[in-house]
Amino acid sequence: MKKQLLAMSLAVASTSVTAAIDITDNFSISGFGSTSWARSDNETPLLVNRNIRDEDCFDCDTTFGVQLDYFYEAFKASVQIVKRPQDHWSEPQLEWAYLGYSIGDFEVRAGRLRLPVFLASEYYYVGHAYTAARPNEEVYNSILGVTAYNGASVIWNYSLTDELQLSLTPFAGFKDTNEVELNPNIALEFETKNMWGVNAQLLGDNFRVNFAFLDSNFDQTTKLSNFEVPGTGGFVIPYSETLAPDQNIKLYSLGGEYDFGQLKLTAEGQKNDLGSSWYGSAAYRVQKFTPYVVYGQTYRDASEGNSYKGKTGDSWTLGLRYDVLYNVSINAEWQRFESFGIDDNGDTNSGPFIDSPGTDTDATCIPSW
Repeated sequence: MKKQLLAMSLAVASTSVTAAIDITDNFSISGFGSTSWARSDNETPLLVNRNIRDEDCFDCDTTFGVQLDYFYEAFKASVQIVKRPQDHWSEPQLEWAYLGYSIGDFEVRAGRLRLPVFLASEYYYVGHAYTAARPNEEVYNSILGVTAYNGASVIWNYSLTDELQLSLTPFAGFKDTNEVELNPNIALEFETKNMWGVNAQLLGDNFRVNFAFLDSNFDQTTKLSNFEVPGTGGFVIPYSETLAPDQNIKLYSLGGEYDFGQLKLTAEGQKNDLGSSWYGSAAYRVQKFTPYVVYGQTYRDASEGNSYKGKTGDSWTLGLRYDVLYNVSINAEWQRFESFGIDDNGDTNSGPFIDSPGTDTDATCIPSW
């Protein structure tokens, strides 16, 4: 069985902005932000941490951040505070805060750091840094929007040739807590015990290849609030917590981007213990305009409690970006999402939806400024 959603995410108000100011020769402050109007015509919310549904939403993508950087010879300190799409304005998050020190080709960092697993991880919340209005759903939501960790890393930059550079980053993390609200009734809390991994990038004049491996041990707590149990005739659980201790996830990712003059091709995929996903995109720049297309798929492996194995979702994105200034851009996008397959409870797999879309199989959105 196949369920569909045609959605219009008008990131035409997805105005992305970046700016930087040098306070002194050693100290700078920079900021970035993006906002949008987005709507689908399916009542089931779309996309983890964004919850786009069949009503006008002016903050589903809203992101604002401030970054402070201090440099003195080989020493560096950096702090970034971000109001992410899932955060209230009164509760921005400390996305990173670290101290760094360079020794030759090496840089050691310690503190709260960005999790370096995907092509756009380093600038994930800076919407102006990538072509589309938001990072691809299939790959970047595969770890439910967890983007930072507490720990340390070592960055080794080595020039293989005059035009080719290798960047190798082993990293390790320790105790940390992240909570993801899937919907108003279900939230997941991940308490990381320890984690480690490595990121490797190969950079040339017109291409970049990124590989990463992540191994994380954690406890997972599922929190239910006013949750109606399916198939019970309306029985509601006021509140409950279920602990699943000693969980482990191993994730592999591989991605690359290549510039052929005005044409830019990007492809990226990831595989973890529960499933896999990938996307490919093409963008062609014509002066200040950049039309682009993106296609992605999600697959799930059979696991305890769910015997379904196979494709669970895919999406098409057609978009147009206009660069107003060197640091200001506007995107307009049309997106079509689909979910596939039936789980062990007889419900449609959620795919890109926050929950099973049920019998609402089609949805279309028409832009309105």
